[in-house]
Amino acid sequence: MAADGASLVPRGLADDVASRLLDRRVVLLSGDVDAARVSTLAAELMTLDALGDGHIELRLGTCAGTLDASLALVDVIGVLGVQVRTSALGTVEGGPVGVLVAGECRRITPHGRLRLCEPDAVASGTARDLERTLAERAVVREAFFAHVASRVGRPASDVEGEWERTSSLEALDAVALGYVDQVLERSAP
Repeated sequence: MAADGASLVPRGLADDVASRLLDRRVVLLSGDVDAARVSTLAAELMTLDALGDGHIELRLGTCAGTLDASLALVDVIGVLGVQVRTSALGTVEGGPVGVLVAGECRRITPHGRLRLCEPDAVASGTARDLERTLAERAVVREAFFAHVASRVGRPASDVEGEWERTSSLEALDAVALGYVDQVLERSAP
């Protein structure tokens, strides 16, 4: 990004790169994972599913997001008729960790990191509004930890406790705890 916030990559080139990646059945996820971003990713994944039977590569760069937005993307991955392979390329934080573990073949780069944290929730309104918001958040948390637990092969209470105790996992720790299957090998120069 330039100092003024404009991209240094010409728009046409960025579109060309994105198009070439989609041609190779590669989808990139980076930045803030919110409802709008999930909607775009869902459309890309469903389009690739409709266009062929080969697996889809979902590559997670440095990204962070809410549990509920990430669960929506997990649901899309769950209904696709093709295998989705996921790779953590940077720091994957919060809800997108659930997206990473949704993959059939889950990988992480040697310097990748998983940050096990929930985004701060903001609530306002009457006591009844706050109570309703907390109840809704509890349902989302329960669904999120149940999903992660099923993918890492451990009880949800253990996973939830891990998220409360641990701030981040390096690549080898992520493998040991079942969040990913393997660390990607470095390419020879």
